[in-house]
Amino acid sequence: MEIKITEEEILSNSNDSQLGSLVRKKYWDLKDGSQLVETSVSFVSDDGFDKCVICGRVTQYHHSTPVDMRIGYVEGAGQTCDRSCRNK
Repeated sequence: MEIKITEEEILSNSNDSQLGSLVRKKYWDLKDGSQLVETSVSFVSDDGFDKCVICGRVTQYHHSTPVDMRIGYVEGAGQTCDRSCRNK
């Protein structure tokens, strides 16, 4: 089986977790679709800014901002906000 993702899909998924979810979804869609259970929550606002993975507030970072240019980005989890929820 060959799963293809486009450059646009890579750039529109701001972290590895979101990209992995996309690949998994494409796998099950190609296989038969019957085992796909959609449980993902969007951590990107309608205008393209990442939401905090802890509290859901919109952050100051656009989803296209490289993660090494951010404060509060947690590898494997996503963006946290600048509020106290990050310290919990």
